[in-house]
Amino acid sequence: MNDNQLKVIGWIRSGMDYNAGLNLLVELTHKQTFFNLFSGKDKALADKLAYEICKAAMLANHITWKDFIRKVKEEEWIEINGKTEELPNDFPDVKLPKIMTGEENKLKFSGLDSAIRNETIETAETLGTKPLTEYPPIIRRIIHEYAALFQERSKLHSVMTGMPESNAESVCAKRAELFDLIKSISARLEILYSAKKEFDEKGIIPEESEVFPPAENEETEPDITSLDEAALKKQKKNLQSSNSKDQTILDYQSKERMEVKTPMPNGPKRLKIEMRINDRNKKIVEIETLLLKYAGKE
Repeated sequence: MNDNQLKVIGWIRSGMDYNAGLNLLVELTHKQTFFNLFSGKDKALADKLAYEICKAAMLANHITWKDFIRKVKEEEWIEINGKTEELPNDFPDVKLPKIMTGEENKLKFSGLDSAIRNETIETAETLGTKPLTEYPPIIRRIIHEYAALFQERSKLHSVMTGMPESNAESVCAKRAELFDLIKSISARLEILYSAKKEFDEKGIIPEESEVFPPAENEETEPDITSLDEAALKKQKKNLQSSNSKDQTILDYQSKERMEVKTPMPNGPKRLKIEMRINDRNKKIVEIETLLLKYAGKE
């Protein structure tokens, strides 16, 4: 048995958790579309998910998958591709994907995910083995945005799966909000992934305006590398001021500071603001690096 087959058998014997299975299917197939198809539909599509997982690992087909799962649960030996295999009692080297909270909640999507986690591309199949710094600037930007959105979507998915099973209007509204946000993030991830794949397979560097079109009614940000010292300091101050305003909203759920903090609860709105602050902090670091060349000058 190969590693993927061991993971599937381990998933079956561990109880076939739906969310862990969804992550496992995406990991096995590298098809993000499965996330969109199965997410939040554990009651209706649990059987289909189990079948797709068995098929992806080449363990069973549409006729044999139910019998295969039964045997994995009940027997010690099983036939795989015409060969009788002994089922292990434990899986010390196999880490099943899990739905967790915070930074650990990351869906397995492709080699791109591991590259993002480490900020360098060392072992990912789709990215090769060269450092991230050797990629063109727009490709690095694609990788960084993919990382941020991937983590945000995983967090949102964790929040949605942790919601109570209720048909109350407020719960349904919140669930719909989360689902729409996850759907929009998934669509963006598809665009980024396709652009990265085109570069990997054909060496095509996408036009920046096609991958990162400017938002409507949004002024194009200046190229900070072309700014002088005074402009850099002004840009840094503006970013810090915007961060301060956003932090006030996170702490008080208001644009004004109060006597007592009332932190904004976890959810899509808070995540958006935190992402915004994080993006500004990265720009501030870039500006501070550029300002170093003026240090000590009169």
